[in-house]
Formats: sequence, C-alpha cells, structure tokens
Amino acid sequence: MNRGTVEEPSTHPSLLERARHGDDEGWQMLVQVYGPIVYRWIRRCGAQSADAADVMQETFLAVAKALPRFNLDQTGATFRGWLWTIARNKLRDRQRADQRSPLVLDGEALQWAERESSDPPSELADDVQSIQNRMLQVLRQSTDPKTWQMFWRTAVEGCDPATVASELNVSRWTVYKARARVLQRLRKELEDFHR
Repeated sequence: MNRGTVEEPSTHPSLLERARHGDDEGWQMLVQVYGPIVYRWIRRCGAQSADAADVMQETFLAVAKALPRFNLDQTGATFRGWLWTIARNKLRDRQRADQRSPLVLDGEALQWAERESSDPPSELADDVQSIQNRMLQVLRQSTDPKTWQMFWRTAVEGCDPATVASELNVSRWTVYKARARVLQRLRKELEDFHR
C-alpha cells in the first residue's frame, strides 16, 4: 500500500450506530477492531504491557460513555482521531494518578503522550490495514465456515467457482451466492474506509 496516498478512513456509521444504541454485537465488534490499535498506541507511548491493557480498558469505558455525543458529521471528525484523544487523556490520567509508581516513559514516548496532536502515534496505513484485517476476522467468525470457504477460495485465492463447487459438493450457483453474500457484508462494513 502506498503510504503517500492513504486517506483518513472513517468508521462505518452503522458500526458506530449499533454500538451507540447498545447493540452488544456492534460494541464487541468495535472493541475487537479498535482494541488492538489502542493497545499499540499506548505501548508506543512507552507504557508496559499491563499498564497499556488497563489504559485500553479505561479508554473503552470512556468511549462507551461518550459515544452518544460523538459527531462523525462534524468537519474533520474521525473516529480514529477521537479515539486517540481519549486514549491519550486516559494515559495522562493514569500517569497523574499513579504518583507512587508512575509509568516510566522514554523521551520519545513521553513526547507522544504529551502531544496535543489529534494524530495517533502510528502510521495511518498500518492502522487502516489493521482495521481491515480485524473486520475480516470478525466477519469470518460470524459466517458459516462452508460459506466462508466458498468466498475465500473464489474471491481471495481466485479458484474457479465450478472447481470449488465440485470439491465442496454444492452447486456452482451456491458458490456464487455465498461469495456475493460475504462480499456484500464486507462492503457494508468497509464502504466508508476510503472515500
């Protein structure tokens, strides 16, 4: 992926809406997709593994409370930027509250934690790739294994649908329908990532 041409992705509004309205599956998907990214940001700010896990949990508690007020339609608003602001603030809160055994941050990490920038401490392209990979994992978990196999073999591996149909003992049209359904779900979740 050419890092120079990557645009800021947006989180699919339906995912945010589902999480915002208390949909457990939507919330779990949001945490599964963005949790590892928040953890990586906090670690890049120099926090130890256990501290990063705690800050990540505190971040998502704050997100759960503030999500109803987050406005994706606001000019320049991105979920990733908003999430980084919350994570950075939770890391700072943790540092202030932990005076007895403060988080030890090296010089570069301290600079990231103290920055007022809305940009997280990672490459945008890396975050986009991570989000897309996690969305695929979540989608795979919620898809019938045989359906996923038909999709993966034809759409990703480029196998002939007739060959896959023969191997799986289904009709060729079943393979086409399975691939189309998975692609439709995938597009729905990723449609706003690259405007």
